[in-house]
Amino acid sequence: MELFLSFFAGLVGSAYLLYGRRQSEPWFIVTGIALIAYPYIVSGLVLTGLVGVALALLPFVLR
Repeated sequence: MELFLSFFAGLVGSAYLLYGRRQSEPWFIVTGIALIAYPYIVSGLVLTGLVGVALALLPFVLR
């Protein structure tokens, strides 16, 4: 299950990165890079899920 969350976070991170580059949105670029990289640092199913959701919502909260 943790592998699936890591894959999904990387997929969402890639989408954020592409969107941020096309729209010149720096928060989406930074969040995309963070979503791609954080599964290598964070371990544990619950913590991986919580950090992923928090990072995915970050650009919308900061707008």
